[in-house]
Amino acid sequence: MTFEFSITRKIKATQGFVFDWWTDLTPEDTMLVKPLKKREIISKTANLIVLRDEEQMYWKRMQFEIRVTLERPQRWVSEYDGKAARARSEYNLSSEQDGTTTLHYKTRIEPKGFLTSAFSPIVEPFVKRVFANEMKTFIQSLEEDYLNSEKLH
Repeated sequence: MTFEFSITRKIKATQGFVFDWWTDLTPEDTMLVKPLKKREIISKTANLIVLRDEEQMYWKRMQFEIRVTLERPQRWVSEYDGKAARARSEYNLSSEQDGTTTLHYKTRIEPKGFLTSAFSPIVEPFVKRVFANEMKTFIQSLEEDYLNSEKLH
């Protein structure tokens, strides 16, 4: 059973800063969100980042191969493939007149295997809550970094 959800958030930073910050993927990203236990960068070019993430969501530890396609300056797509699930997340940015940026996030998750599929209706609300909490953490950290970078200029 596939499920989808979307989140729209206003971010107190310019579009260029948001894009660069969010797509600067590194192994240190594990310090930002609890489910992310390990991140390995496989390859990185101007338009494509390939990485391997290990996450723990509640009782389940999962590993994903991820392809992040960058479409500067306002969009990137992350495609996840693992044993337990496959997912596609789209991030679209729009600049606002007040200097802020609106992030439109949409994801589609397709559980793999009988057990994962069977439990997906039960797990779906928890997954959504984890994603919403991660988004909140990322945005708070991003806004702090933006504020600090503005103080330097």
